[in-house]
Amino acid sequence: MATAQQRGTDAQDSNPHAGMVYPILWLAVLALAGLTLTVLLLSTRFDTAALRMQQQMALRGFINRQDEVATMLTLRLTSDDAASHLTPRIDPVWVDRRIAADMARSYPDSHLFVLDANGRPQYAAWQGQRGRLDSYAPFAFAARQAIGRMQAYGQPQSPLNQARNLVAHGGRVYLLTVIRAAPTAQAPLVVSAVATDNRMASRFGLFQIVSDMTIATGATTTPDRSMVALYDLGGRPVANINWSQMRPAQDLLANLKVPLLAMLGVFAMVAYSLMRQAGNVARSLMASEARARHLAHHDPLTQLPNRALMFSRLSQLLAMARRTPMAVAVHCLDLDRFKDVNDTLGHPAGDELIIAVGRRITALIREGDTLARLGGDEFVVLQPHASADGASHLAERIVEALRAPFDLTYGQVEIGCSIGITLVSDSQTSATEAIRQADLALYGAKENGRGRAAFFEAEMDAALRRRRALEGDLRRAMAQGDLHMVYQAQVDEGRHVVGLEALVRWTHPAHGNIPPVIFVPLAEECGLIGELGEYILGRVFADTAQWRHCPVAINISALQLRQTDFMASITRQVALHAADPANYEIEITETVLLGDDPVTRDNIAVLKQEGFTIALDDFGTGYSSLSSLQRFAIDKIKIDRLFVRNIQSDDPETRRLVHAVIQLGQSLGLEVIAEGVETETQMAQLLTAGCRRFQGYLFGMPMPADALPHMRDVFPSIPPVTG
Repeated sequence: MATAQQRGTDAQDSNPHAGMVYPILWLAVLALAGLTLTVLLLSTRFDTAALRMQQQMALRGFINRQDEVATMLTLRLTSDDAASHLTPRIDPVWVDRRIAADMARSYPDSHLFVLDANGRPQYAAWQGQRGRLDSYAPFAFAARQAIGRMQAYGQPQSPLNQARNLVAHGGRVYLLTVIRAAPTAQAPLVVSAVATDNRMASRFGLFQIVSDMTIATGATTTPDRSMVALYDLGGRPVANINWSQMRPAQDLLANLKVPLLAMLGVFAMVAYSLMRQAGNVARSLMASEARARHLAHHDPLTQLPNRALMFSRLSQLLAMARRTPMAVAVHCLDLDRFKDVNDTLGHPAGDELIIAVGRRITALIREGDTLARLGGDEFVVLQPHASADGASHLAERIVEALRAPFDLTYGQVEIGCSIGITLVSDSQTSATEAIRQADLALYGAKENGRGRAAFFEAEMDAALRRRRALEGDLRRAMAQGDLHMVYQAQVDEGRHVVGLEALVRWTHPAHGNIPPVIFVPLAEECGLIGELGEYILGRVFADTAQWRHCPVAINISALQLRQTDFMASITRQVALHAADPANYEIEITETVLLGDDPVTRDNIAVLKQEGFTIALDDFGTGYSSLSSLQRFAIDKIKIDRLFVRNIQSDDPETRRLVHAVIQLGQSLGLEVIAEGVETETQMAQLLTAGCRRFQGYLFGMPMPADALPHMRDVFPSIPPVTG
C-alpha cells in the first residue's frame, strides 16, 4: 500500500504543472492580501481627504457668510449720503432706516452699533429697532480686538478699512464686523453682530452632502461628528461647525466588496505592479517639475526670488496699485566693499557672505514684502502699501544692520550697503521703469559717499542722460584724437627739472575744459578705461619717445591693472613708438594695493621686469601698509597735495605727519616727491622736513609737448625752472 507521501509524489509526477500552481496560488493570495490592505488604506486616506474637503467647505462657507455681512454693510457706508449722516455727528434716524432696517431684513437676529472714533457706543439697534447702548457690552471685547487689528494694518486709511471677529453670547455665535465709516482717524466705527443659525449653516457649502450641520459655542466635538473650530482674533476657540461625517470610500467598499475582491484577485499582480510604477513615475515627475519651477524662479545660492520672479511680483503689485490706492516702494541694494571680500578671502567667502546678507535682510522685512537677489551683490526689496516714511525707515534699518560685522567661516568681515528707493504711485509706471528709477537712486547714493539710502528724483534721470551724452562725447573724442597731453615739471631743491608728469586734458566743444576727475571715473564706470589708458600711453610715447634721461610719469587706473590684457597693451605701444621703459614711471594709487588680486600683482611684477619705475601716488590718503610697499616693490612715493596744502597751517599734527612720511620713504630707500606745491612757504617747510623733490604750480603750469623745446635735447642741459 502506498503511503500518503508517495501518493502525493505520484500525483505531482502525473501532473508536472502542480509544482508551478501552488507557488502561483500563494503569490496570488499574497497579492490579493496586499491589494486588500492597499484598498483599505487608500479608502481610509480617501475618507480622510473627504473629511478635509468637508472641513474646508465648511470653513469657506463661514468666511463667505462673513464676506456677505461685510459687503452689505460696506455698500451702505460707501453710498453718497453715508458720510454726511455719520460725520461729524451721527444721524440715528438715517442709521435706523438705511442700515439697521436693511440688516434686520437680511439677518433678523442681528445687532448694530455705531461707535465714535474712541470706540464708545453712540447708537445701538437689535432686530432693526433702536435699543439701549449697554447692549454693546457683550460685544465690546471682540470689537476692541477688531479695532486693534484695523489700527495695526489700516495704513493708509481707506473707506474699506475693516476687521472681523467672532463672539459667543447667550449660547449663540455672532459674526462681528467692524468698518470705519470714512477714511479718517476721527471717523466713527460701525459694528454689526449677526447671529448664526441652522438656516445660515445650510448655506455653508455642505448641504449637498450633509443635512445636520450646526454651529455651536465652544470647541468640543463627539466621536461620531466632525467639526471645524472657529477662533476669535485673540486665538481663543469660540465656536465650532459640526456635522455627521460622510465616509464615501467605506460605504462604497461595503457595497462592492465581493465583486471587487473577485476582480482584484484576477488582476492583483498586474494592478499592483502598474500602481507601483505609476506612483513612482508620478512622484518623479512632480518632484522634477517642482525642482524645475523652483530653479526657474529662485536664486540657487540664497533660495531667494530671482530677477524673473521679482519682476513678476512687481508687475502684480503695480497692477493692484492701478485698481486700489496703494504705493509700492522699490529698494535697489548694492553691497559696499563686497569685491574686497572676494579678492581677499575668495569666492567661497563671498558666497557665504551673500547668504548671510539675505538672511539678515529677510529678518527686517514684513511678511508681505519681497526680497530678491538679482545677481552678484545686488538685491531688491519690494514693499507694498508703503509710504515715504515707511520706506525710509526700512532702508535705514537695512543700512544699519549691514554695517554690523559678519562672522564667516573664513573670518570676520565688515561691509555696508547703498540703497536706491523709488516710491511708485503712478498707475502708468511699468515694472522696468520702477527698477530703473530705483537703480538711478542707488547710483546717487553711491555718488554721495555710499553707506546710505537715496530716493529717486527727476533730476537723477536728467543727470543720467547728461552722463550718457558725455560718455558718447568721450568715445568720439578718443576716436577723433581730441584728447591731448600736457606735462608738468618735477624739480629738485635747486629747482632743476628732474622729471615730468604726463596729464591728460579734454577740451569739449560745448562744455569747455572737462577735468580728468570727471571723465576718468566716467571711463572706469562705462568700461572705457582700457581704451582711454591705451590712448594716453600712445600719445605720451609719441610725444616723449625721443627724450633721453628725462623720466616721464604716466598715471594708470587701478581698473587697468586688473585687466588681463593690460601688459599686452603696454607692450604694443612700446613697440609701436620704440619707447624705452627705463625712461618712464607708472603711477598707481593706494587702492591698487588693497587685497591680493593676482592679476594686479602679476602686472606690476611684469612692469618692473620690463624696466618701468613704479611710483605710489597720493600717498597717505589710502590704506597701504609697509608690507604692501615692499610686496609690490614701490620705487617712489608722492605726498598727497592735501598734506602739502595744510603743512603751512598752525596744525602741528599735519607737519609731524609729513615729516613721518618723508622719513619713512627715506628709510625704505624710496624717492619722495611732494606734489601740489604752490607757495614758497610750503617749499621751505618741505625742505626743512627733508623732502628733495617737488611738483606744483610754483615751478610752472602743465604745458603741451611742443611748448617744451628743451625736452628734445639731452636731459642735463635743461635750464633751471624759475618760479
